[in-house]
Amino acid sequence: MQYNPSVIKTDMQDTQQRFLVFVDKLKTKLQEFAEASIPELREMNANKDDEDSYHRMRSAVLGQVESIRKKAYDVLEEKISNYTFPLNDPDLRDQYYEMRRICRDAYNGLDELVQHYRREIEATFSEDLEAQYQSILDEFENIKDKFSCTQCGGNLTIDKIYFTTTYIACSYCQTQNTFEPSSQAKSLEYLGRSLAEQRSLPLLQHYQEALDTEGRLFQQKHHLEMEMSFERDELEKNNKSIEFRAIVQHWEKAREDSINRYENYLRGMFDEWNKINPALRSEHERFYNRMLNDYMETRLKD
Repeated sequence: MQYNPSVIKTDMQDTQQRFLVFVDKLKTKLQEFAEASIPELREMNANKDDEDSYHRMRSAVLGQVESIRKKAYDVLEEKISNYTFPLNDPDLRDQYYEMRRICRDAYNGLDELVQHYRREIEATFSEDLEAQYQSILDEFENIKDKFSCTQCGGNLTIDKIYFTTTYIACSYCQTQNTFEPSSQAKSLEYLGRSLAEQRSLPLLQHYQEALDTEGRLFQQKHHLEMEMSFERDELEKNNKSIEFRAIVQHWEKAREDSINRYENYLRGMFDEWNKINPALRSEHERFYNRMLNDYMETRLKD
């Protein structure tokens, strides 16, 4: 059966244009939906009397965002990745590769927007940890000079925020006095990390962006690798091999970038944690080294 190259070229152009219009419509739908949902989620989060409703709605919103991404991905696979044409025509092959590149770039643009709104939606859940921390600091300032020796009545100064039962020696009579911190002060040990993570959120988002890019490139690399394994036309296989090597280079660079950004985030988070609770600096640093080593070992296995 004969084929008409001009008809196929026109069909490729039409297919590409339809996909680009489709993705643009999905972007508009995503933006309108997310921008309307995020303020409502923030308002619901502020109302602590009904947290279950907030979590149900957030889950539903995230599900809708994911469904928009999946629609685009399914059409990309069906209409673009699996587009059929005579492989022995070099002009058609070149046009197909260009069509696929343009359409994948459009999908990646949508996916980046999806990841952005996912982070915005997840960020609607928050506690006022800064207010809780300030309350602990205010309490400490109020009590630090009001502790007295049980034996001689001498004034004792609480030199730092304690979150466990502590013995404080009287400088006058050397009596060991038991200091019992309040329940609020005790919460600092657990509040500290959450607050440090909250303060370091921009660094975490910076890392997540790099990780998303790395993930997209990995999927492209994997997809092309699968195509190459089934390809029987040598010229087509060679073209895909060239494309594959280029994607691998981009992926390796993105992988290195995401690792560096994670190190920056982790260091920044622990620096904040040390500021919040300096009494545990040594313990924090040991924890930091364990987390970093575990992360690096995991990435080396990727």
